Amino acid sequence: MGFNSMDPPVYKAAASGDLRFLKEVRDGDRSVDILFQKTPKNNNVLHIAAQFKQIQFFEEFPNQIQSPLFWATNTKGDTPMHIAARVGCVKLIEFLIDHARKSQTNAADVETGPADAEAHNELLRMANSERDTALHVAVRCGHHDVVILLMDADPELCCYTNNANESPLFLAVCKGFPKIGSCILDKSPASLSFEGVKGVTALHAAVTRNSTCKGFSVPELFCPYMLDIVKMMVTKNPEIIKEVDELGWTPLHYAAFRGNVSAIRSLIKRDSSVAYILDNCGMSALHVAAYGGRIEVMKELIQLRPDTCDLLNHKGQTAVHAAVLGEMPAVIKYILKTPELAGLVNEADNEGNTPLHLAASKSNSILMKALASDPKLDKTATNGHHSKAIDIYLGNNIELVRTISSTYIIKLILEGMVKLLNYPYMPSHNIDINK
Repeated sequence: MGFNSMDPPVYKAAASGDLRFLKEVRDGDRSVDILFQKTPKNNNVLHIAAQFKQIQFFEEFPNQIQSPLFWATNTKGDTPMHIAARVGCVKLIEFLIDHARKSQTNAADVETGPADAEAHNELLRMANSERDTALHVAVRCGHHDVVILLMDADPELCCYTNNANESPLFLAVCKGFPKIGSCILDKSPASLSFEGVKGVTALHAAVTRNSTCKGFSVPELFCPYMLDIVKMMVTKNPEIIKEVDELGWTPLHYAAFRGNVSAIRSLIKRDSSVAYILDNCGMSALHVAAYGGRIEVMKELIQLRPDTCDLLNHKGQTAVHAAVLGEMPAVIKYILKTPELAGLVNEADNEGNTPLHLAASKSNSILMKALASDPKLDKTATNGHHSKAIDIYLGNNIELVRTISSTYIIKLILEGMVKLLNYPYMPSHNIDINK
């Protein structure tokens, strides 16, 4: 199988920016054909020169063959523009943009470049095999100055997504580059893309960013610079607040899960209806916060929209159930002190299970003890299977109880549970503690 190769003198000339080499070509001392040699990856001399930031090599390149090599792609579909964006060479990007504007080619194929009226945008918008434009590449590598140049040259670049459905704005947020994100939002048209992978938008990503924002030393959990991005996004496109991913999660669900109170406040004040959107399982942002142990988020949600406490998931479960399922005793203690939630402590789900039943099913005595500290707790409530919480707990742990040889320890365990739950009688599980 044949493969391309580039003569070492040609490669070295491009990598070092050897202008004498180009002069020899122009003067006829070297064949012009050698400039069309390619490496095994199909990189031509301009790809190589771009990789090593040899701007003068571009400036002195023979005019008669400029366009074909400027438009040529390597095995990954990268043009010299992609390479320049990847290495962050501002001067070379400026030159390439100017070259595209001045292009006088007439044909419209990749060999000779597009028609001159379209050359500028066509070169900037060329996508590689991953459908990344030069803007995608510059954003991913964090080259802010290159992003500015590209956005100034063609603001529509931010509307393109790659094979992974990633927009440049989404990449900027995910990579932790708030300054780049701000630049894109400032210079973008109204139709810019917020899209990302699996339905996740740039706003979803922004509310999850923490102190790893690049270029900043931020002690807080939530990067304040990214909060500015959040505000810019919802101003640019208010409807994005309600966009859901494949799980049915809105940006508010993400903010609740991450514990970003400032983002919660910003989103709800912009559009309070988002607090009532349920995901594919019927979980609200309050459910998510309770499950994840995000007490400060719960406080903010209840303060802003107190009736969200009434929201039920598809199983008929409240935020109190969610706190138990997440095994968050600290949240249970907070709930019992919160009037809006404390009244839900005895509420049963669609199967008749109260939060205490769920705690028992998890064999979590810490959760059960936290719930039992509430004098209003109904410790004898039965579920749809006519089981009390103590029945469930002992049923789940019966094998453990049977294997303990010390009758004294068994008695302590059973009496402890009875005392804890104020159980009115000793349940019959065919255990003879006097053996």
